[in-house]
Amino acid sequence: MHYAVVDIGSPKQGNLGWWITGPFIEDGGTGPEDLIVSLTEAILAGPVVLGFEAPMYVPTKRDIGATLQQRPGETGRPWSAGAGASVTAMALALVPAILDRLASNIPGLKAWQDWTSLPAEPGEILVFEAFVTSGVSDGHAEDARLAAYAARELLGGGDVKSALGQEPCMSMLGAALLHAGLSNDLEELRRQCLVVKLAKTRPSTAK
Repeated sequence: MHYAVVDIGSPKQGNLGWWITGPFIEDGGTGPEDLIVSLTEAILAGPVVLGFEAPMYVPTKRDIGATLQQRPGETGRPWSAGAGASVTAMALALVPAILDRLASNIPGLKAWQDWTSLPAEPGEILVFEAFVTSGVSDGHAEDARLAAYAARELLGGGDVKSALGQEPCMSMLGAALLHAGLSNDLEELRRQCLVVKLAKTRPSTAK
């Protein structure tokens, strides 16, 4: 099993970081084409768990006035404001683009969000959301590396739970899977993905 994370950010500014860890690949960087090449190699070699560091679903509360509030567990870093809103907008374009490229490279590729069903064969992907919080990091690729390691540790354990609370949602990650043809299950649009939450490398020294 390979574990990979893409830290969503501007590719032109070098802010799209990525890392893959597993039996055959231990590599990362900020180049989008290198990302596609390495991910394709990992998926052809065996099952892959792939995360994106950006909000991957948004609440769909019946209380319209509360819909833009933070998701349970975001603890002051709401998806709908500041950096959260910016990276959510970038993810709307980048995540489908990445998955489309992978689908083009690997005919028959399948992916899903249900973390109770781990991928077992080449050409199978479990997708999730990485939520990297607090402090100052050593770079976007390093954030992705830490998140990939955290996902490996979590999914390699026993009882796996998402870091954010359950609520009705619209899954942007599910929409990206359908758009890329990696799933035909419309329930992916309502399904919450696994959220793996962790802190950055170094604590902030800002006062």
